[in-house]
Amino acid sequence: MLRWQIWSTLWSYVSHFLRYINPFQSKLTQSVGTALDEDVEQCRTLERQLHHSSKSPSEESSHFIIEEYSIATEQTSNRKLLRIGIFAQVHLLDGTVIRKVPCSESEEHKQPILREATIYAILGQHPRIAQYLSHGKTDYIDIKYYPYGDLAAYTQNNKDKITPDLQSKWFQQIIEAVVKIHEHDVVHSDLALRQFFLDDDLNVRLGDFNSSQYPGHVALGYEKASHCLPRDYDSPNTVMSDLFALGSTLYELVAGKAPYSELYPVEPEDVMRSKDHTVIRARIQRQQQVDLEIEARYKDGHFPDVACLFGGKIILGCWEGSISSAKDALVQCMALVGDVQDGNIEYKGTLQTRSGIGFD
Repeated sequence: MLRWQIWSTLWSYVSHFLRYINPFQSKLTQSVGTALDEDVEQCRTLERQLHHSSKSPSEESSHFIIEEYSIATEQTSNRKLLRIGIFAQVHLLDGTVIRKVPCSESEEHKQPILREATIYAILGQHPRIAQYLSHGKTDYIDIKYYPYGDLAAYTQNNKDKITPDLQSKWFQQIIEAVVKIHEHDVVHSDLALRQFFLDDDLNVRLGDFNSSQYPGHVALGYEKASHCLPRDYDSPNTVMSDLFALGSTLYELVAGKAPYSELYPVEPEDVMRSKDHTVIRARIQRQQQVDLEIEARYKDGHFPDVACLFGGKIILGCWEGSISSAKDALVQCMALVGDVQDGNIEYKGTLQTRSGIGFD
């Protein structure tokens, strides 16, 4: 009965979203069309959170049901709607600024925006953090627009342009960003390669803090299964859960895929784009089974092989917990990069070799 209530809550959300978005599809940009796929993915994450939570569905359900949207469909030369998320609309202003605004006036939609604005204010300006422009505002967020996009998409679309030096630079900069937020007791709570943006000089900047944890405020969610430390999900997220996700993020960078991504079924295009509730439900159920399998492997201490990956020991240390802080990871990373620069280690893409000496 409890599981049915959970699914009922989830599909109430999905049906509200699909019924609302259909009349506007022809008016939105192509990039907004991908939002449905992203929100189905977020539905799966929300369902995992409901599954692990000891709270009753009635306590949680108000966070997952969309009762009202206020979507600006008009596209002007200086304001374009990029996507519609669960809680926020994302607009591009004058081709230079990303503005995130709540989907409605409900507290459920306003809270993530307020949280993200607060965290950007706490972190201040930093070369590893997305540049925050709307100082003093809490009803929307303005962030500098980074045309190169996020690191996950960039690495997938520009594989022939990514040199070993560039990849090792990003490896270190990702860790530097996590060091920065942990210095302010901010736990990102959803670290993944897609959360890192590339600025004009192809340097890494971390963003998307709308569910993050900061002093006095527990996180609003947690990571996808591939990046999630198995734990008591009713307890606050921790530095260790962020470090586990950091390991998976670094793995994404050097392996070119998320941990255990090969376990997920390859869905036909018509299934991926279907708006039929039965099809979407079946798709989420299939993906959830893989989520549970990944979680079980992590609980048993089974991780993807990293022996031949750049920074493999750092990645494994984040997963196993032998690395206890982002600063520790950074120290190890700087030593590794130094070895590469000194010629002690030959780094070719994802492989590192030391002549006559084993990695261990």
